Amino acid sequence: MDRLVPSGIVEQWMTHLRRQRSRANDMIWLIEQGATLHDGKDGKPLHDATDRWLTEQREVVADVNRLEELYKGINERGAVVDKGDAPDDATRAGGKTPSAR
Repeated sequence: MDRLVPSGIVEQWMTHLRRQRSRANDMIWLIEQGATLHDGKDGKPLHDATDRWLTEQREVVADVNRLEELYKGINERGAVVDKGDAPDDATRAGGKTPSAR
């Protein structure tokens, strides 16, 4: 089912995704500087999980980059896929048709 999502909500999603990417980049930097992560139980490390975390954080960065490029591409071409159901440019711009100005 196709639905229009208000632009404010899309902007909130993009802000959230950018923050996730920033956190992932920070984690990547920490690991590359020598930090290690371990899976454990009751405060006792059981095994090193650093490689898994590094892979997951790199995937987060790649996914957010891909989604941001999609978002930018949609915005650059006008964000209208099916022009038959979309309001015309004048209606989108100010809610008035050319004859109502």
